[in-house]
Amino acid sequence: MKNQTLKIADLAGIEYYGTAGITTRCLTALTMVIQAGGEIITRAFLLSDVDSSSNCGTHCLLLWPESSDPIVIKSGFASGYLGEGPRGLSSALQLLIRHNIEIKEYAVDANFIQRANSSCLTLADLAMFETLQPIRPARYYDYILLREEQRFYNDNLVKVLFVKNIPFSLIDNRIMDLAIDFSNNPDANLMTCYRRLEDIIRRRTGLEGESGSKLFSQAFLGNNAPLYWPELPEAEARGRAGLFTSIYMAYRNSRAHKENVTTLDDAIREVLLINQLFILENEAKSQEN
Repeated sequence: MKNQTLKIADLAGIEYYGTAGITTRCLTALTMVIQAGGEIITRAFLLSDVDSSSNCGTHCLLLWPESSDPIVIKSGFASGYLGEGPRGLSSALQLLIRHNIEIKEYAVDANFIQRANSSCLTLADLAMFETLQPIRPARYYDYILLREEQRFYNDNLVKVLFVKNIPFSLIDNRIMDLAIDFSNNPDANLMTCYRRLEDIIRRRTGLEGESGSKLFSQAFLGNNAPLYWPELPEAEARGRAGLFTSIYMAYRNSRAHKENVTTLDDAIREVLLINQLFILENEAKSQEN
């Protein structure tokens, strides 16, 4: 077979993620693209090289964002036997289904998979899909593993694929340092968040010596409360003030007075609640004397 010279001008504009043959890296890459890619993925092509005699397959994914270059997740997925590769393919398909991404499966050959794994798919490779017909009837459901003789969609399986991260773009700058270090010591960082918020409100209101529910009630409630939200209806303002007292009563007090066993999931949800209090405090204005 003659060596073929690949011209740079022939290469397609594609982003490549994952490592061929390593399922975990490819699954991680897929979740990263879906969660942090900044673009909605509208379609996914499952590219399959399936041996007709053994029925074992090698698979990669070609993802189509709304307005940017296509993305390839390399061939860390497999089918036709029991093992990590087929389990990974099952998880990847459930992930795509969960996020309402349209899936089409196309039959490709080993050379195509090799080019995808080598990060050198061409414009001609992409153009091929304009005329190539997807596999019909759809068989990708067959790659989703069975449990108790029934097909299943496991929402918890999909959730655990995602890295447990705080969405930094939503975090108030005054607790960003704690959010960055959060996973190293969630309990201590949560308590510092609570104390920091109380300190800020005491400085703004002059209510020294007060804390917790009493501090928030005096700061936000009443006709002469030192902090208020302009143009907010009274009921809504009272509702916002109630968030401060309720969150402290439901979470902070328990954490301050006894040792709690908190999962990282629960701790992240809690810090997002506190973060909202920081945002509401920042929106509040001080009464003019």
